[in-house]
Amino acid sequence: MVDNASTDGSQDLIRDSFPQVHLIESARNEGFAAACNRGIKDSKGDLVAILNNDITLDPDWLDHLLKYNHPPWSFFASRILLEADPERLDSAGDGMAVIGSAYKIGHGAPARLFHQRREVFGPSGAAALYHRHLLEATGGFDEDFFLIYEDADLNMRARLLGFRCLYVPEAVVRHKVNLNIGTFSHQYVFYGHRNSEYVFWKNMPGLLLLLYLPERILFNLLCLIYFSRLGRGKSFLQAKVDFLRNSRKVFSKRRKIQAERQVAWHDFRRALDRNWFRYRWKKRTAP
Repeated sequence: MVDNASTDGSQDLIRDSFPQVHLIESARNEGFAAACNRGIKDSKGDLVAILNNDITLDPDWLDHLLKYNHPPWSFFASRILLEADPERLDSAGDGMAVIGSAYKIGHGAPARLFHQRREVFGPSGAAALYHRHLLEATGGFDEDFFLIYEDADLNMRARLLGFRCLYVPEAVVRHKVNLNIGTFSHQYVFYGHRNSEYVFWKNMPGLLLLLYLPERILFNLLCLIYFSRLGRGKSFLQAKVDFLRNSRKVFSKRRKIQAERQVAWHDFRRALDRNWFRYRWKKRTAP
């Protein structure tokens, strides 16, 4: 367990009540991505499970995932239910839109509708299982993200290398959504929309980047209007300024990612969702 310098007594609770747990304590809050990488580095198994601190696992969660631990699958998505309403879904894996915006498959829908196994773009980082060779090949989570979208970024880099993800509906968890940062907080808007730019500009193959850049610009304009109405327009603009400030580093990473890409752009395009407007606006969920 990695503790990111929490101040609520979590460390003492782990030491006193769960002495068998290996506790890694950070001197400061290094962000979700860096904390995950520290845990991955200290782990030894061929499989690595990443779990948020606001989820509850069904007792047989891992057993169900292990049933499908064979080719062609290298990472696995859970059926994640809303803690406040377990009849409804938080996610059945994550999708990726052509504009570089990730979304939760089935979010808010009746959970019973998502009972079939199928390939998805990637898992939600709230409860996911990865092969170590995938994490080694991708370099793990990008620590510059700090939090939000780091799982989407890892999914995209893994897919560019040819790794495939299976959604396993029998593997059930419950999630207290946005427990730590809150919905529409400054952190939520800032990191979400800075890191969304990182995902698009780092990972999208060149031809697709040019093809979908006009839609990306339209998406940003709609989001600016949306968040301005919520009083978070400043947070949104700060996110874009910070992306530009770090763009040289982003493009340096891009060169490496695209040089190592194993999947042709037209094959990768088939894994992306082109109807991004449906997922971002029809249900009136946050962009």
